[in-house]
Amino acid sequence: MQRLTVFTALAMLLGATLLPGQSPVQKTVDGITLQCGNQWVAVTFHAGDTVRVQKWPVGGSAAKKSLVVLPKALPKLDLHYTESADAVTLSDDRLSVSIHRRDGAVAFADAKNHTVLRESGAAEFSATGLEREKNAYSIRQKFQLSDDEGLYGLGQHQYGYMNYRGHLVKLVQANTQAVSPMLVSTAGWAIFWDNYSKSIFNDEKSGASFWSEVADNVDYYLFYGPSIDQEIAAYRHLTGEAPLYGRWAYGYWQSKEHYDTQQEILSVAAEYRKRQIPIDNIVQDWNYWGNNDMWGGMVFDPVRYPQPKAMFDELHRENYHVMISIWAGLGPKTEIHQEMDRNGFLFPTVGWAGFKYFDVYNPKATNLYWKYASRGIFSNGVDAWWMDSTEPDMVNALTKEAEEYEMKRVKDNALGSFARYLNTYSLMDTQAVYANQRKETDRKRVFILTRSTFAGQQRAATTTWSGDIGASWSVYKKQIAAGINHSISGLPYWTFDIGGYTLACQGGDFMNGFKDPAYQELYTRMFQFGAFAPIFRSHGSETPREMWEFGSYQPILENFDHLRYRLLPYIYSQGWQVTHAGSTIMRGLAMDFTTDKKTYSIDDEYMFGPAFLVAPVTEYMEHRPPLNSTLITADRFKTKEGQPGLDAEYFCDEQFQKLCHQGIEPGVNLNWYSGWEKFITSPQFSIRWTGKLTPKETGSYRFDLKSFGGKHIWIDGKEIEHTYDSMESWTVPVELTAGREYDLKFETTNHSLGAFRAQLFWKTPSILAEEKRAETRKKTRNVYLPAGSAWFDFWTGEKIDGGKTISADAPIEKMPLLVRAGSIVLMGPLMQYSTEKPADPIELRIYPGADGSFTLYEDENDNYDYEKGVLATIRFTWKDAKQELTIGSREGSFPGMLQSRTFHLVVVSKDHGAGVDAEPHADKIISYDGHAQTIAWK
Repeated sequence: MQRLTVFTALAMLLGATLLPGQSPVQKTVDGITLQCGNQWVAVTFHAGDTVRVQKWPVGGSAAKKSLVVLPKALPKLDLHYTESADAVTLSDDRLSVSIHRRDGAVAFADAKNHTVLRESGAAEFSATGLEREKNAYSIRQKFQLSDDEGLYGLGQHQYGYMNYRGHLVKLVQANTQAVSPMLVSTAGWAIFWDNYSKSIFNDEKSGASFWSEVADNVDYYLFYGPSIDQEIAAYRHLTGEAPLYGRWAYGYWQSKEHYDTQQEILSVAAEYRKRQIPIDNIVQDWNYWGNNDMWGGMVFDPVRYPQPKAMFDELHRENYHVMISIWAGLGPKTEIHQEMDRNGFLFPTVGWAGFKYFDVYNPKATNLYWKYASRGIFSNGVDAWWMDSTEPDMVNALTKEAEEYEMKRVKDNALGSFARYLNTYSLMDTQAVYANQRKETDRKRVFILTRSTFAGQQRAATTTWSGDIGASWSVYKKQIAAGINHSISGLPYWTFDIGGYTLACQGGDFMNGFKDPAYQELYTRMFQFGAFAPIFRSHGSETPREMWEFGSYQPILENFDHLRYRLLPYIYSQGWQVTHAGSTIMRGLAMDFTTDKKTYSIDDEYMFGPAFLVAPVTEYMEHRPPLNSTLITADRFKTKEGQPGLDAEYFCDEQFQKLCHQGIEPGVNLNWYSGWEKFITSPQFSIRWTGKLTPKETGSYRFDLKSFGGKHIWIDGKEIEHTYDSMESWTVPVELTAGREYDLKFETTNHSLGAFRAQLFWKTPSILAEEKRAETRKKTRNVYLPAGSAWFDFWTGEKIDGGKTISADAPIEKMPLLVRAGSIVLMGPLMQYSTEKPADPIELRIYPGADGSFTLYEDENDNYDYEKGVLATIRFTWKDAKQELTIGSREGSFPGMLQSRTFHLVVVSKDHGAGVDAEPHADKIISYDGHAQTIAWK
């Protein structure tokens, strides 16, 4: 279809005469290429909704081997070409792409010639300034956006907001930060920016832009929707579909850092079964291998894990699936380290635990890695892989800046410099394990948990978790936006550490652990959110995480666990839609309510599949949490000579013997995340600060000592005892008098590479008094209900109009949970694990007020026979005006399939079909033998 302006038609009539200096167009069946000024521009259709744009300087190269885009034959499209003196245009029946001859700016328009997205000017090419990439470019492309569109995706970041309008996002991997250069808009487009170096997306008043540090050319793909689901499906078609997990993976995962012995993990598993608490998966975290010199060796410590095969067998008999932690960092005494070293596959950098990472960009190295993984672990019966620290945390991945600094110091990988391939280690690492397990067997579906993500990684059966977050309400709230944007990036599986990885550091506020009612409240609210995450998993350090450890909150945890298991028919069917149709389980509200612009910047609500609006409670209601400590400021310190600050002594050993530097510092506030001071010559050093401390208030203080190594503090010559010791240490209360000078000494040591931090914080009497202040807080939270739909309160069945904010009931036993009118929600029986019994009978809850449909998916629950069509689906369709449900004919079959089954049909209303428990008075009970039938209520 040709869409011609008057000028274009005239130009064609005159033969599209070129102006002086204009380049003729090079045409192929799939695209066009032309020179625009000092750069070349190429446009290629990869599908009717997918267009690749490349730009490179004259004399440069368009050559590019993508690590993300799968090689596929381009489809045969009926493309139409028009040309004028100003622009050339290529179009199909959905999308047209125009290249402006003068500056090469590309514009995209829909079938009605409405602009979808427009570049702003030529691509920018400049020198990188990097010695290893002196022949490459730093690149930038600007875009013009409409005023009111929302922007999402770009991976997982800890900003706490979803909509990136007006924001800058640095795309560099780090612990808690995962990168995917996939930007999704509510205006009908998405862009995958195909670059692996440090990149920055920035949206400012002058326009939006992508910038990358290292490239040979600009290379991106535009996906046209117009819906966000269509954009994500097009991205997955280009970069790989997400495989379906085994049914067990959608159940509950119990984990902690870490089970110490074979007997401990078996006893925890047995206790869950004894208490009849639903669970499918149990996790063995790191250190099962023994000492650090055996790190990542794919072996079990023979003392603590004397019979690993028997351990896995026992867990399997109890109907558990087992995940185990593996690392690409390899300890020096491991056999795999030594063989990697002999083959030249190890990077020279010695990491913080004494390990070295191997080159995942080398297929020979990844095949060798699998040899040890298969022999040492997979052969024992492991079901899932926890591929930790895949940023990689080679030395220090605590911040984006630190990860960039450390990785650029590493020598080149098999493909090139780490400046060029900064963000793709996790992609190469995980897809190698996925591919090798698929070669070994198709009887067990791959599941990989990874701390880092890059575009395309969904094809490797990966779930990303949000890293080592601290236990606090503010950190917890940020995980909602992080998980939603990760999912909108086209990476559908995400989880987080329920309870926070650390209690009182890395942003955490709690030092008393699971016995503290304030922590129990936080844990319960995080657990409720986790029950509606794509993967439902508890994990963390320093305190037990099993449900029975949480006192009066245990029944609430169990109730949400039961709800997760009752919803498995719904959730597993959504997993199939992810694999089969490119769908997304965890959905930002703008995905389903694009016309309601009030949803664009809501970052603490989301849809879970097509039916549920989830509104996690992110503020305490019952128990006031501990307050943050504050940095002790410079005005509180004096040196021994009476000068402002503290006397600082640096020793080039850990015993405070070899003095190598001294001076006066304003306080204790060092953050060496991107390199150390020049006078520090090895990882073994120590620091001592001395001087006078003068408090402002009289009363009780608690010191918060922040450093990664050993730390001690003395007041007037007396060492203050620690009550909590981790990466941060809290002292016992200390009584101090306002205005009095106290002798102060603070010491810390360091013995490993990577980040170094030393900071001195405290809680003042005012902070401690505020923590004890009683208050009454409301037991509700505000929830916005998107316009265009009515909603039902899941807990009561009450119907509520959309397009408004409500004050939803939110006592501790309840998280606001709404169901969209027109939804069909399938709920199975209570189960102890996902395959304990067939999902029969199924309670089929119909939420009236709109038409709706849902497809039930079932298969053998594990193995890859579903890829061969060994599966069954049943489609349910609700016609609201007729109050009529049609149960379609069963499509397909699989071994063990229920030939006949029972559906309990419930049309939800107030106090009818509400809550976790099955409705005792179903409206209709239907026997189904695979043949279509229609049931009318009128």
